[in-house]
Amino acid sequence: MKSALLLCATHNDLGLIRALRKLGYYIIATGTKIDALGKNWVDEYLTVDYSDKDKILEIAREKDVDVICQCCNDFGVYTASYVAEKLGLPGYDSYETTLTLHNKDRFKAFSKKYGILTPEALYFTSDEEALREIPKMELPIIIKPVDASAGNGISKIEKAQEIKEAISYAFANSKSSRIVAEPYLTGKQYGFCTFLIDKKVVAIASNNEYSMANPYRVEIDTWPADNYSECRDFLVSQIEKMAEILELKDGIFHLQYIYADGKPWIIEVMRRILGNMYSVLSNPLNGFDWDYWETRAKCGLDCTGFPIGTLQEGFYAYKTVMAEKNGTIEHISVPTEYQKYIFDEYWVMKIGDEIENYLKQPIGFLFMMFRDREQMEDVLLKQYRCDLVNVKG
Repeated sequence: MKSALLLCATHNDLGLIRALRKLGYYIIATGTKIDALGKNWVDEYLTVDYSDKDKILEIAREKDVDVICQCCNDFGVYTASYVAEKLGLPGYDSYETTLTLHNKDRFKAFSKKYGILTPEALYFTSDEEALREIPKMELPIIIKPVDASAGNGISKIEKAQEIKEAISYAFANSKSSRIVAEPYLTGKQYGFCTFLIDKKVVAIASNNEYSMANPYRVEIDTWPADNYSECRDFLVSQIEKMAEILELKDGIFHLQYIYADGKPWIIEVMRRILGNMYSVLSNPLNGFDWDYWETRAKCGLDCTGFPIGTLQEGFYAYKTVMAEKNGTIEHISVPTEYQKYIFDEYWVMKIGDEIENYLKQPIGFLFMMFRDREQMEDVLLKQYRCDLVNVKG
């Protein structure tokens, strides 16, 4: 039996575990959580930090794995591409290409060189340099680490006196001690998930992104994007341009964009599965299993038979269940006005669990299907609810 080294086993990685199991691999998973949710479905679980690329390389050699499978985190992508390159394993872009796409400063420089539409940014490696140059920028701006995800380390700056603290916050959340500052764009934010085969986009799932309690953590996604037809051709051309220049391998290529001034400004790109259990809804939207095909690609398997040309059909959404403060979960209730639309749900936390950072910790996800966009937006946005969790503390 062939073996696969999977770099994490959280709720976001369950689709990868399912796909690896379906493909017949012996699964060795890593992660820092002793009680990782995917442990029950893997063959071995090693309590190792997957961002430690040299330690993971050592494990891959020791276990003599046939493939490596990244996880739902940018550092997992770094490690997987690094190990794949060192051991000659299939399925991954070069390590340098991975760093270019997943580090905001390198992606900004690449975009400027090749005409990719993204806000132009300044990059910094020291507090002194940043404190000298950022005050010269026209406000408002965004300051963020080059290598963090889930909104960590990001600040919107509207007043000059906020700059110093934002710089410190960004550096504190960057493993590489690098940050960027760029103009703040006022507009709607979207996701645009594609699948590449032979450097061509063969499938698309698009969505609106809504951040309520925490402006830098997506709380609600709705599918498909309300400006999909307007932006599709341009974004596909940008992705295929990057794929040709960087010689990208088959698999997911996702980007986030802000639609402002009549243009879709690309703010982030990534080559991995997405958080908030994204595929639970992109799968029925498109009618195929995104995790399965991404796993095939990362294992270096042939993607012949991929359902090219699928449409986005139906109206889907998830709501991340969040608390309004830190403390112990006493009660969770799903409003009756949600219940008739829910077709699946997943709970990360339970009654009695302790919430340490309510702005970032998801308690669960409600997956919904609607008749049309108007109904979807009415239920989730116009009648927005943030009172599903009672917390003591």
